[in-house]
Amino acid sequence: MTDRALLVVLLGFGSLIGCEDRTAGACQCTPANTVRTKHAGDAQPIDSAGLLAMLRKHRQLLADNANRRDVKMVDDEIRIVVTEMCQPCGSWVGDRLTVEEMFPITKLDDATGAVCLGLTLRDGTTAFGGERPNACR
Repeated sequence: MTDRALLVVLLGFGSLIGCEDRTAGACQCTPANTVRTKHAGDAQPIDSAGLLAMLRKHRQLLADNANRRDVKMVDDEIRIVVTEMCQPCGSWVGDRLTVEEMFPITKLDDATGAVCLGLTLRDGTTAFGGERPNACR
């Protein structure tokens, strides 16, 4: 087998291994939806309502055309809290995910809380962001 043919076979095999069907099978992970992280000066860790407030701050900063660095700092803080909230499923939260990919921002006004990659709505249902695996919704 030539080097080129071997490379083609290896690339094909690698792409098959790297493919993940996010719609198939049962959920293999259940997030704890708990956080130990606190804001400076806070006595209690950030909870569902605290994460929701952070998401609303993100949306307000964008609406106000705030400095992009300010938005990025809030986004990074959200990503850290969400990664902790999603444990042991932290791999769902990539370091390049945007807030809009993690959460259905259009439903923020109907939300009463936030969970791992989702919003708890007034009617008791949960609206999940696009990055949460379908089997785990």
